[in-house]
This record gives sequence, C-alpha cells and structure tokens, in this order.
Amino acid sequence: MRPAECLTNLELKDGWNVVSIVKSPPRSTGGHFSVGYLVKNNDGKIAYLKALDFSGAFQAPDPARALQSMTEAYNFERDLLTRCKTRKLDRVVTPIADGTVTVPGPFGPLGAVCYLIFEHAKGDIRNEIAGLAEFDLAWCLRSLHQTAVGLKQLHSTGIAHQDLKPSNVLVFSESGAKIADLGRASDSNLKSPVDDILIPGDVGYAPPEQFYPSPDGRDFYDRCLSDLYLLGSLFFFYFSGCSATQAIQAKITGFKGMNFTNTNFKNDLPYIRQAFMESLEDLKTQIIPFARQFTDDIIQLIRELCEPDPNLRGDCRSYTSSILHHDLERYISRLDLLARKAEMKIS
Repeated sequence: MRPAECLTNLELKDGWNVVSIVKSPPRSTGGHFSVGYLVKNNDGKIAYLKALDFSGAFQAPDPARALQSMTEAYNFERDLLTRCKTRKLDRVVTPIADGTVTVPGPFGPLGAVCYLIFEHAKGDIRNEIAGLAEFDLAWCLRSLHQTAVGLKQLHSTGIAHQDLKPSNVLVFSESGAKIADLGRASDSNLKSPVDDILIPGDVGYAPPEQFYPSPDGRDFYDRCLSDLYLLGSLFFFYFSGCSATQAIQAKITGFKGMNFTNTNFKNDLPYIRQAFMESLEDLKTQIIPFARQFTDDIIQLIRELCEPDPNLRGDCRSYTSSILHHDLERYISRLDLLARKAEMKIS
C-alpha cells in the first residue's frame, strides 16, 4: 500500500474527516498521480479530496529529481488554483482547502501526503451522458456553453488548460459544468513543468499540430488555440462518444494506411484536413435525428473550433479584427443562443 492510499478514517485540519476512497471508473484517463477520497466536515458537508501520490518517484532511476519534479508540479498547480480562486472563476473547480497529513504506520518520513479538497461533484460529463435515458440536446449545449465560459475565464487569467477532456469537466447539481484539473496547464507568465512536453495533455484528445515538433516552440497563444480544438473535440464526444482526434486518425488510417507521421506537419496537413472534413460529414449524418434544426449551427461550431490548421482555427471574423483568434467570447454567445433555443424548443 502507498501512503496516499491509506487516508481512510484520518482526521485532517479544519474539521475534515476522510470517509472513503473513490475508485476510478473503468477506462479513466486521469488521476495517475493522485488518489481520490470522499471527506466530511463537522457540519456534515461532503467534499472530494485529491491526495497526491509521490511514491512513484522512488521507483525512478533518479528518485531525488523525480520527487523534485512531482513536488514542483503540485506547487505549480496549487498556485494556479489559488489564482483562479482569488479571481473568483466560477466555471473552474477551485479548492476549498489544502494541506498535508501524516499517515501512521511503517512509512516514516515518506508518510506525509499532500492533498487538495474540492466541492463534491455529481460526476464528470461521461457519467452524466451514460446516465441519460435519452439524448438531451439542451443539456449538452448548456454544459458546452458553461465549459466555454470556464475556458474563457482561464485564458483571461493567463492560463491555458491543455488537457480539456470529458473526465476534466465536472457536473454539479446546482451550478452545472465546471472545468477541473490544472495539472497540465500552462501559465502565460511563468514556465510550466509541462511546457517542454510535445503533447502535454491526453494523447487521445490532442490537436494534430501537437504530434509534430514545433521548430519555434509553442507560446501561450498557441496553447490557447490548442484549447479551442479541445473544446471542439468535446462536441465529438457528446455526440459520437469519441474525440475529434480519434475520428481523424481513423479516417487517415482508412485512406492513407497510417496515423500522423510525426515528422512534417505541413506535408501531412492536407490529409489531416481531408480526414477532418470526412469526419464532420459522418458526424452531421449521425446527429441530424436529434439535433434537427440545430445541426448546421453545431457542425459549423465544430468546424471552426477543431480546424486542424491552427492558423485558421477559430471564428473567421477575428482574422481581420483586433480580437485574437483564440478569443471565445463569440463562441460563448453562439452556444448560449443555441442552448436557449433548445431549452425552449424553438427554432
């Protein structure tokens, strides 16, 4: 047993008590370096605790450097979350509390476990979609709108998420969808622990350009454009159960007999764009029965957000204006209008 797996029944500061461990759902792609728990305070409030698991560092060839790297990543994420909390970003999940607890037993000095406590969510959007008796277009559009608001809030605070995927969009009973987990995020002002990683987030959701080395490196603007792609990829998940990247790769394999070559993005881009357009046509056919009069608007949103060429990604009206390509304000307005129409069942 690792120290991070032994917190059940421990008392924490500020009146919190660890109730039980939360097992990761099947096919989960998150939480590799943490363990989840339900906790309760003296007022009976239930919350979620994320216990950081640093034990893997001691299996590394250089344990000291590995532990330093994990600690720096934890402190970096905690600092970003503190900034989000200070700025009152209501569409981003921020901690209620944080601290360190010492696990009794044979662990000695290695038994100190860092943790973060968050508001308890109903689940992520995978759980919500799986639990729907029938497809709810209005709910999907509203949660996508709320997610876009959260992403805009992050960008306005100088944070690019870089790992937006179904498991990182949590759903709350009263407040709806919020973006979670800044463990792979980038800061516009400070170097992030993951800035030198080619694909900082989940490979299954990564935008095509991240599969290729960037000769000039990637700046904060590039990372925000990647976030637009990840937002568009959520549409694919809501409506087809897969990411845009998975859909594109399947098409490329079909007509070119390979995935992204990882060598020359400019040479591969025509094939990637062809695969993307074919995937969009498939998706359009698939969603017409339940999206009905909203189909064309939804497909257009996805076309702009998931455009494989980052130079063309985003609202085309931004290309000749002072608004940056990655600005989400127009998408927030368009999604809000679609969601309102779907909620009122009007065309």
